Amino acid sequence: MVYWRYAVTLAGFTVGLLSPLQSEATDIASDDFRHGLDQWKVEQQDVSGSVIAKDGVLDIISPAGVTIWFRQKLQGDYEIHFTATPVPVSFPNLPERISDLNLFWNATTAEGSDPTTLNLDGALNSYNPLHLYYVGFGANGNKTTRLRRYDGSSARPQIQGYADKGEATPADALGAPPPFARLTANAPVEIKVISRTATPEDESTLKFYANKILVFSGCDPAAYLEGWFALRTTTSHFKISDFRVIPYSASELLLNN
Repeated sequence: MVYWRYAVTLAGFTVGLLSPLQSEATDIASDDFRHGLDQWKVEQQDVSGSVIAKDGVLDIISPAGVTIWFRQKLQGDYEIHFTATPVPVSFPNLPERISDLNLFWNATTAEGSDPTTLNLDGALNSYNPLHLYYVGFGANGNKTTRLRRYDGSSARPQIQGYADKGEATPADALGAPPPFARLTANAPVEIKVISRTATPEDESTLKFYANKILVFSGCDPAAYLEGWFALRTTTSHFKISDFRVIPYSASELLLNN
C-alpha cells in the first residue's frame, strides 16, 4: 500500500506567484492551437464528437469519453498551464450540462512506455491498466472534484476528494466542493499542475491549482515523475487555450507552504 501525506488545510488558499523566473521561463512545450492537432492524439469513444484546434482554441465537444494526449513526454520538475472554459451543452436527458474538466499526467504503461501507442478507445475504463495521476475537476455533473493515483488496477485509487452528499464516498473527506473546486458556465478557469521531486523544504511531489488556488497537494513516496499528459472529458463542451509546459521554479513563493 502506498501511504500519502497531503495538505487538506491548504485547499482554498490563494497563492501568490511572485517569481520573476517563471515569467521568463523557456517553454518545455506549448501549443497556441493555431496549427491543427499535430501535437495531440485524440481517442474518442463516440466519433460523432469533435476536437478542433484553430484560431487559438482547442474546441472539444464530446457526447461520450474522449482523451486528448499530448504527444511529447514530460519529465523533470515542470508545470503545466492552460485555460479551460466550460460551455453549457445539451445531450439527451442532460440539458445545459457542464462537467468533467479532467486530466492525466505522468501517464505510462505498467512497463513505463508511451501509453499513446496502445490506441485506446476513449472509454474511461480502458485506461485502468496505466500508471498516472488523474484529476476529475467538476466531474459527475459538476458534483465532484477528485485526485486519483492509477496503479494499473481497476480500483483507480482515490487520494483526496470533494463531493456533494449524494455522490460522496468515504474517500471524499474534504466535503462538498467549494466554489474554487467547481466549474462555472462560460467562466474561464486557469489550471496549473506541478510535478516535482520532493525536497526537505517542500515534500510535495504534485500540486493542482485552479485560478491560483491550491486544490490538491500531495507527497507520494512512490511518485510518478515522468510520462505523458492528456486532457480528458465526457458529455461536455470545453474551449482550451494557452497551453504551456515550463520548468518548475524552485524560487516560486508559495504562501501556504
